[in-house]
Formats: sequence, C-alpha cells, structure tokens
Amino acid sequence: MERALLWVISLHLVFLPWALGGMRVWAQWISLGFGAVSLVLALFPRNYSEEETGSEAFRLVMWPKLVNFPLFWLGLAMLAYVAIQTWNPAWVYVTDHKSWWMQRVTSTPWLPAGVSGVPFAMWGPWRMFIIYAATWMTVCAVWVGFTRRRTVRTLLIVVAANGLALTGLGLAQKLLPNGRMFWFFESPSPTFFASFIYKNHGGNYLNLVLAVTCGLAAWYYLRGLRRLEKSNPSGVFAFFAMCIAIAIVVSYARGATVAMLAFLGCCVGAFVVHQLLMKNTTRKPVVAVMLLLVFGVFLKTGLNALNSREAWTRLTEGITEKDSSLESRRVAREATFDMVKANWVRGAGAGSFRFLFPLYQQNYPSIYVEGRTRMFWEHAHNDVMEIIAEQGVAGLVILSASLLYVLGALVRGRFWRNPLSGCIVLGAAFTIFQAWWDFPFHCTAVFTLWWVLLASAVLWTRFEAQGAPA
Repeated sequence: MERALLWVISLHLVFLPWALGGMRVWAQWISLGFGAVSLVLALFPRNYSEEETGSEAFRLVMWPKLVNFPLFWLGLAMLAYVAIQTWNPAWVYVTDHKSWWMQRVTSTPWLPAGVSGVPFAMWGPWRMFIIYAATWMTVCAVWVGFTRRRTVRTLLIVVAANGLALTGLGLAQKLLPNGRMFWFFESPSPTFFASFIYKNHGGNYLNLVLAVTCGLAAWYYLRGLRRLEKSNPSGVFAFFAMCIAIAIVVSYARGATVAMLAFLGCCVGAFVVHQLLMKNTTRKPVVAVMLLLVFGVFLKTGLNALNSREAWTRLTEGITEKDSSLESRRVAREATFDMVKANWVRGAGAGSFRFLFPLYQQNYPSIYVEGRTRMFWEHAHNDVMEIIAEQGVAGLVILSASLLYVLGALVRGRFWRNPLSGCIVLGAAFTIFQAWWDFPFHCTAVFTLWWVLLASAVLWTRFEAQGAPA
C-alpha cells in the first residue's frame, strides 16, 4: 500500500510541472483527482504478517493518524473559509458580453466576504478551492501514508530527477530555439521556460528542486563518511545541482537567480565549515575544496556555452533599478497595500485580486493606463500582500498557524542538524523571500511542491531521529 501511494504521489508531482506548471483548468482537475486517490490510498488499513514484523501479525489503522494531524483540521478550516467567502459575496461579476465589471452587493457583515459569478475560466474562488483541496489532500496523504524513511527519500529522488529532466528541456530550448514550448505549442507568453508559461515560475520551481538535490548530495556524502564508503551518489547529485543552477541563470528569472545564488552561498559556506571542523577521517578537506573548484569550472563553461551574458545583464539592471518593470511592481505593491487596508478584516475573497484590484489601481496612473490601453494586473507580484488582501485576518491566522506548526515540528526535530531537511527548509524560506516581489505561490506546481517538501522534511527529521532502517 505504501508503494502504491508513493507511485501516485510521485506521478502527481511529476505531472504538475510538465502540465504547463498546473496553470490550466484541466491540469488542476487532474491534480485534484491525484490528491483524492492518494488520500484514499493513505487511509487504507495495512496488514502486517509475522514474517514482516518478526513477531505477531497486526493490522494498522491509518485514520487516527489523520485525525491527529493539525494540518488536516487547519486545511479543512481554510477550505470552509474559502467556501463561506464565495457564498457571502460582497461583489458580483457582471458582463454585457463586450466588457465586464464588478457590482457591489449586500453581504452578511460578520462573515468573510468574497466575489461570485466569476467565469471558471477566469480563475476566481472555486479555482483556488480546487488547488487548495488538491494540495491539502496530498500533504495529508504524505503525512499519514509514509511510514518509512526510504519512502520519503525515494520521493525526493523522484523530485530531483524530474527537475533535472525539466532542466534538460529548458537548456535545449535555449540551444535550439524556435519560439514555441516543446517546439510545437504556441505559448501564451513569450517569456516561457521549459514547461512553464511564465519563466519566473520555472525559476521558482527549480529553486525548490535545487534545494532537494543539494540536500540529497550532502546527506549521501555524510552517510558515506560514516560508512567509510569508497563511492556514493553525492557527486552525481552535486552535478545535478550544477546543471539546475545553470538553468535557473539562463531562464532570465532574476528573483530566482538571486535566491539561487544566496542559497548556494549558504550551502557552500556550510560545507566549507564542515570540512574545516571534520576530524577522525581519512578524507582531506583540500580534496573537497578542489572538487568545488572543478564544479565551478564546469559551471562557468556551461554558462559560457549558453551565452548567459544577457541573463547577468538583466540581473544587474534589476539590482541597479534600471528596469522600469521593478518600479511598476513597487507602485503595484503600494496599491495592493491600499487593498489590504480596505479588506483586512473580512478579506476580499480567494481569487478576487484580478477583479477588484482596478478599484485601487486607478489611483496610481503609472500602473493604470499605458498609452490608450488600461493595464490589467492578474497578480500583485507580491504574494504576501495579495494573500493578506484576499484572505483577511481569519485566513491569515489559519495560514500562520499551519506554518507555525510545521516550523515547530522542524525545530523539535532539530532540522538544522540534518543536511537534507536543512536544505529543504532553506529552499522553502527563499521561496517566501521571492514571494515579496513575485507570485510563486499562485503557480500550482510550485504551491503543491512547497507544501509537500515541508511535510517531507518534518517526516525525515523524525525518521532520522528514530534511526529507522534505510
């Protein structure tokens, strides 16, 4: 049963990035199906024979573990909250088949408010409900159904391998470009990368994969030291990490590149410190330093082959504030803050930003009209403020409680003492950092992987502390 569950969740996490990042409605329905199937599999009772236990046979009932999982109840509360917002609309979508607008309506003042009547194809609250539900069920399935360290490790290896495949696609697109995704699909955005319509989402996703890959490389390296192994997969994963880092740079995703450089700087610093403090081993620190230099040469060669000069130029323009898009995002952040102040109690409603933002956008001419065309902002390019504006105080409390529970579980497990969980947590933290000027959590593939990785990190710290057999 655990192997079947691993297959379903692995297929789910592999499917989402290849399905245009999970940004299409058909992909989100399939994701919901994967989530439901995985939760059902996780809740199936398991029968252990005498041969498997080494003692008496027994039947393991799984649902008590789900009931005792705080994120199960917090996620259920979030889904109920989104549903109440939708059933208590303060704004209704109206159209004359030529244009559309939002019309104010009376709502129950003491309940969370939202929007209604929004076409499903234009996102809105019910699309967000599907994404939240699929991710919630997947995280619960991982928590309940994964009982072995090997299962968690296998899932993380699948994530790393899938990320390497996406990296290969992205690099091939740069070397053999024809302006289309997969060389045959006309992308809605010219700034696509690999299978992601929006290049920044591709960079955000690969940063999470990079964290997993570096964590696996470090874990296998330390295990090899303990076991006095002559060889282990750590070098392979380090090479994977180098390829992924190259892909992030040439994706032209500036925020992801900055986060990647900061993450790798932390990892290299921790590795060097470990080598300097390491005692009672036949391996010399100078050997590890030489390996780092060799990988650095390969990294520079790969970047030169892919003509990464344009990527560095764009990054420099962003840092020196020569790019007008950064200024427009700053103004949009101010307008979003006005939306937060107007809706901080009840929230504007999940998925409501693109419909209600024009009310606040019109007070900032530089982001309202471009020439004769009114600018349409689907997202605030600041997930933190957008989520607060949409969810209000109650929704923010639910999300904060979920994060605090995960953080508390990680701290109790001393995640920083384990390289794999430490890298995952660091990568997840840098994703929040990127969310201050972008919208990574509005990409289904990034959102789902982010939560699954955090749940996996908590399980990993517990299994490692228990000394579970590998």
